[in-house]
Amino acid sequence: MMGAVARQVQKGLGQIRQIFLGLVARGGSEKLQLTGVADEVLQEVELIQQVGFSSYVPENSKVVIVPLQGKTSRSIVVATTGGDVIINVAEGEVCIYDQFGHSVWLKEDGTHIEGDLFVNGKVQATRDVSDQKGSMQKMRDAHNPHTHGNSPPPSLQME
Repeated sequence: MMGAVARQVQKGLGQIRQIFLGLVARGGSEKLQLTGVADEVLQEVELIQQVGFSSYVPENSKVVIVPLQGKTSRSIVVATTGGDVIINVAEGEVCIYDQFGHSVWLKEDGTHIEGDLFVNGKVQATRDVSDQKGSMQKMRDAHNPHTHGNSPPPSLQME
């Protein structure tokens, strides 16, 4: 009797699709077309991403596919990896990056930004701001006391 029950349970489990890996055939940020095992094609599979993060998953990326209620037709993607650009981080580091080579990399020695930075709002610094030629403080130190011949220093000092 126990053998018959075990066979029935195994038969039932065999009809439930387990989590599996696939490849992205058509990329996107909401719905993906995927290739699964034995070249099966899954259409319009929903991509579940963390709140506050949204990314476009490129073709040929690997994905983890979860068939909800064990049904392939009700699958979702919960994780992705393997785009054209991959950044390997060290212990304790975090990197947000895109497939164009831009990144925000949080490292032990500070935040590293690769690519142009566009800001829509105020930029404030509590410490020194510098570029390739020097710091803003060096500019103030040069500007505030400067004169032209016998003229007085600027009436408006850089603060």
